[in-house]
Amino acid sequence: MTAVLTAETRQNRSSLQPLPGWRLPAQAPGGIEDCSLVVATYKRPDDVRRLIECLSQMPGVPQEVIVVDGAPERDTEEVLLAASRAAKMPFELVYVQSPKGLTLQRNVGIDISSKKFLFFLDDDAAPLEGYFTAMRQAFLDDKGETIGALGGCAVNEMNKSMPRRWRIRRALGLVPRTEPFIYSDAGTSAPTGLLKPFSGLRDVDIFPGYAFAVRRRIFDTMRFSGFFDGYSYGEDVEMALRIRQAWRVVCCGDARVMHHVSPGGRPAAFTKGRMEVRNRYFIWRRYSRRASLLNTLRFHFDFFYLFLMDLAWFACRPWKLHYLSHAFGVTSGVASCAIAPPQWQEPAPVVRYRMARGEESDRGVPCLQ
Repeated sequence: MTAVLTAETRQNRSSLQPLPGWRLPAQAPGGIEDCSLVVATYKRPDDVRRLIECLSQMPGVPQEVIVVDGAPERDTEEVLLAASRAAKMPFELVYVQSPKGLTLQRNVGIDISSKKFLFFLDDDAAPLEGYFTAMRQAFLDDKGETIGALGGCAVNEMNKSMPRRWRIRRALGLVPRTEPFIYSDAGTSAPTGLLKPFSGLRDVDIFPGYAFAVRRRIFDTMRFSGFFDGYSYGEDVEMALRIRQAWRVVCCGDARVMHHVSPGGRPAAFTKGRMEVRNRYFIWRRYSRRASLLNTLRFHFDFFYLFLMDLAWFACRPWKLHYLSHAFGVTSGVASCAIAPPQWQEPAPVVRYRMARGEESDRGVPCLQ
């Protein structure tokens, strides 16, 4: 019977798409054995290096750290190899070359990972001491296993004044007065900078895409949506709202990170503006079908307001063409939604990827295929 199961397993693995990469065992074992960390990255080798150095110096990190690289160049890979030689890492380091796209790369990380709790960090986020243990403990304390996902808090983005654009939007009645991480039927959530430092857990609707954790059981029934490609604006909101349909989503005030937004690997202003509109529209149509007339009007007029604000900023700073380009992107996005509203049918959540042969080496050197 064992031989039959093994043959089936081998057959299943052979049908998966192999991705090149390697594994390095922990040099000073001590990571949390039931936790994996997935880091999707694209053309940000310096950010990845800083994150790995940060993790190497921290106690209580996941036993498995998987870097999923969407760039065709080998810069990130070389940075990771250098970092592994310079520090005694308490975790197994896994590097995977993947087709680019944030949601796709995260799904690759899910397939490659092997632990009960999956953490996701942006490469420009740096967890503070106790981040992983606080989130893991929240999962363990949840005896009924009602919590599906946890969000962290960026301490350098908290307790700030409301941005000018947001103040005007509120004054015009375009957005309701909601709390951070609460999604309104107007298709918005309050700026995370309005969040005050706190301890413990709070039930929310969404988590921040730069720092969150998910039970592996979640991925038995869903994956990150393939609708979002490229830079993937709003993919974290959509995933959190989908999880929240059957599970609790909470914010952990004791899981703290520093988030220094990297300028690298981001789309052009026109592309970003168009994508913001289409992605927001997709999420709003999927989760706010019962929105009131007021919130429906808020949602649509908010795009017109953002267009006008871009033009105003360009008029004040005509040498900054990205404002004008973004405004045209917003216009293009609105027109495209009117002509062909974005739609997507989520496929069955199945494992699609595996490491190419050779990744199981325990010699401490990469096995590239």
